[in-house]
Amino acid sequence: MKGQLTMRRFFAKIRERWDNWTGDREMETLIRRQLSESGYHGRTAKLKAVRLVAVKRPGWLQVFRFEASVRRAVNNQEDSFPPAPVYEELYGLVRLDARYQTVVKLFVTPDERKQQFAQWAEGLHCLRGSHGLRQ
Repeated sequence: MKGQLTMRRFFAKIRERWDNWTGDREMETLIRRQLSESGYHGRTAKLKAVRLVAVKRPGWLQVFRFEASVRRAVNNQEDSFPPAPVYEELYGLVRLDARYQTVVKLFVTPDERKQQFAQWAEGLHCLRGSHGLRQ
């Protein structure tokens, strides 16, 4: 019985790592840079559910969604004690265009992300279902 629980935990951990794997080092670096420029600790952010949600043939234009658990960067030099860390859940989109510039946008709510996705996904082939942003 104990061996079965250990194996279940092991496979659950592997599945979680697979689900949260970005798969593209350059895109992960761009996301982390955008988080840092937006006032968060981008290097230590936990990226989750990075998924391709729209593509335009022949594949040069792609839209990815992601979620991030991030800690807000605080520059408080007056106090001798650092404040307690503030963690936030952010929602994001990446518009990856191999011919032009890649754009990373961050949102506080999933609804804001859906609105931006509706603009970016016009004329693209979109993923349906639980991982997509269109219902």
